[in-house]
Amino acid sequence: MAQFALRSSSAMSFLWPGTGASSRSPCLSPRSYSQGSQMRSGSCGQLGSNVLILKRCNGGLHLIQGLGDSSFSRGPSKARVRRRKSVTTCSIALTDGLGGQESIGDGDNFNGAAVEKEEEKFTLSRFGAGILEDAKRRYKHYLSDFTDGVHPKAAAATFFLYFACLTPCLAFGGLMATVTGNSIGVVESLIGTAVSGVLYAMLAAQPLTLLGPTGLMVIFTGLLYKATVELGLPFLPVYGWVGLWSFAFLFVLAAVEASNLIKHFTRFTDDIFSSLISFGFISEACKSIGALFKASSPFSTATALLSFVLAGGTWILSTFLTQMRSSRLLVPSVRNALSDFGPPLAILLMSLVPPILFPGVVIPELPIPSGIATTSGRPWIVPFFSVPAWVIAASSIPAALLTLLIFLDQNITSRLINDPKNKLKKGEGYHLDLFVLGALMAVGSLFGLPWMVASTVPSLSHVRSLSTISKSISISGENSDIPDETVVGVIENRLTGVTIHVLIGASLLLLPILRFVPVPVTSGLFLYMGFTSLSGNQFVERLKLWVYDPELYPEYDFTKSVPRAVLHGFTALQLVCLTTLWTLKKTSWGITFPLLILALMPIRNYVAGSLFSREHLNIMDSH
Repeated sequence: MAQFALRSSSAMSFLWPGTGASSRSPCLSPRSYSQGSQMRSGSCGQLGSNVLILKRCNGGLHLIQGLGDSSFSRGPSKARVRRRKSVTTCSIALTDGLGGQESIGDGDNFNGAAVEKEEEKFTLSRFGAGILEDAKRRYKHYLSDFTDGVHPKAAAATFFLYFACLTPCLAFGGLMATVTGNSIGVVESLIGTAVSGVLYAMLAAQPLTLLGPTGLMVIFTGLLYKATVELGLPFLPVYGWVGLWSFAFLFVLAAVEASNLIKHFTRFTDDIFSSLISFGFISEACKSIGALFKASSPFSTATALLSFVLAGGTWILSTFLTQMRSSRLLVPSVRNALSDFGPPLAILLMSLVPPILFPGVVIPELPIPSGIATTSGRPWIVPFFSVPAWVIAASSIPAALLTLLIFLDQNITSRLINDPKNKLKKGEGYHLDLFVLGALMAVGSLFGLPWMVASTVPSLSHVRSLSTISKSISISGENSDIPDETVVGVIENRLTGVTIHVLIGASLLLLPILRFVPVPVTSGLFLYMGFTSLSGNQFVERLKLWVYDPELYPEYDFTKSVPRAVLHGFTALQLVCLTTLWTLKKTSWGITFPLLILALMPIRNYVAGSLFSREHLNIMDSH
């Protein structure tokens, strides 16, 4: 819960308006408090430093307690990050759940005491203390994490999310086989997702997060494979050492509570990050289908045309079925079922088209062995010491870049899950989650399994499917006929995550069936995921405005309050960043693209901050 910390260099008490009380008080509005309160002990600068902690309650402030000479403001894991300030005036700052702060309002005064934002400095706590605190706080709910999962809503969520997680697992596994020369494929993807997912759900602080292969991990792995081929090095040993180095780096980051830094990232970074993933999906799908039309392709023109139809059909059918929930067709229960299982149904139906309607046309299928074996037939254990010592040491360089990518991907997803609007009660644990994820990466690297991170879309779907939603209609304002949805509560448990990934592991028994899924069908699924992920991306919405009639702009806050020139300038800056990222990814230096993702933070704070006013940035860059 957000709190206000009032810091002063004098001992003070407060006269609450209309009460005459000087200590604890009912809630009242911040404005009436700032204007009506009086400091009885005189001006600031007289006595030792005091801190008063006040809670925001229904738009007001409530005095909780007074602290002593210094105080701790909690970060993502309530780690001991000390905020210090040399105070010459009284100040109020709002600290959020991620350790960020904002002032109540510029120009507010307490009888002449200016309200200002406190500057933050990190004082590292005991090495590893954040991980231990996360474990102590979260594991006390361990038993209830399983008993709470015995619920009809949890059972329905498990069934739905099994397909939602299995589908991208197959698609990414097929793509991974393509970009790694079959060194890692669908079987490895299924095993890696199952093992990592089960262990993460049992050990992590936030079990609502679902692990899986992601677009950025596939991109990075493909770039690493390309680099090893160009250098004449064996891929899997290098891959394994990169994974082990990355675990070491992630452990250090978790131990020093580096996740507290994630609060400095804003929507500016999130939208570019999301767009890079989405356009990567779309690009890989188009590249896969386009390769069939090349003169050098071993497949016939009929194969290329049918593949184009299968990919487009999978994309269109998945989109149509998932939108059935808001359709007027059929009854609600059927619409909801079709919407929940849209992508798996599309895969099933489109996979039946070639053998039934076009039995004479050869279609490329997923490279899946008939049994539980590695895609290329290699041994399961990676031969780590088949490379010289300098390669082992040099692997730390791409590992540092991989660590940065995982750190951003994991923490951004975790931040979305732990959003206060979800009303989670059992607490979070960013540092413990990062440590567990790193350990799972090390295990996966031993066997040449794909690196798993928090999968954003399935994780958010997991939270929503376990949520109780309250809908209300606004009686005033625009779009008053559109119901507002509010999360009342979430079934926080570990059982759904464990069961989902156990079922994914059991899918290995279906390998003889899964190997008949055509590659163009998975390409269509990538198109669906790519375009779906762009939905709600504010950068993309602003990009569309470049071709819209200004008189017909959609009713967004940024279209109503920000001048068009400023709006388009901010969008252009994001487009330049995205284009640079995309271009870098295609070069021989592509493996360094995580550094540019990190650079988005200073670009937002300093470049955008110097070009646009704070007022406009707050509107365009707010969640």
